[in-house]
Amino acid sequence: MNTSDDTKGGEPAPHPERAAQPDTGARPAPAFTLRVRVRYGETDQMGVVHHAAYLHYLEDARTAWLRALGLPYSAIEARGIGLPVRRADLRYRAPARYEDELDVTVHLARMRGASATFAYTVVRSDGLALVDAEVELACIELASGRPRLLPDDLRGRLAAD
Repeated sequence: MNTSDDTKGGEPAPHPERAAQPDTGARPAPAFTLRVRVRYGETDQMGVVHHAAYLHYLEDARTAWLRALGLPYSAIEARGIGLPVRRADLRYRAPARYEDELDVTVHLARMRGASATFAYTVVRSDGLALVDAEVELACIELASGRPRLLPDDLRGRLAAD
């Protein structure tokens, strides 16, 4: 795995595991892992990562994965398509602390007509599991805010053969 001391700019590394089959019946793209380092500003007075900081780690991993698949968010949004979070479910198992290195792994859990659900694990570099999460994104037209089908190219990249 390529890592960097830069908290948010670590080089993404593909993960060898493959996710379960999405609802489309296509084989999903391989899972993806991004290493991040906990920054001081992400911790509370006790030195523990604030629960909301994990949402940023999840988004960092998901956007890095889409970029690695050739689908940067900026290009998706330039086409007038938005992918807002519709639901986020996190299960905290153990705390992370300042300067811990965390591996955030993301894979496609489900894909429907106008939404995609991503599953995540956050593991400290010593192997301790910290968080399990799922985040569902809706697909919308940015101009109107109305739901729309996921674009074929996005669907195809997430369900790579």
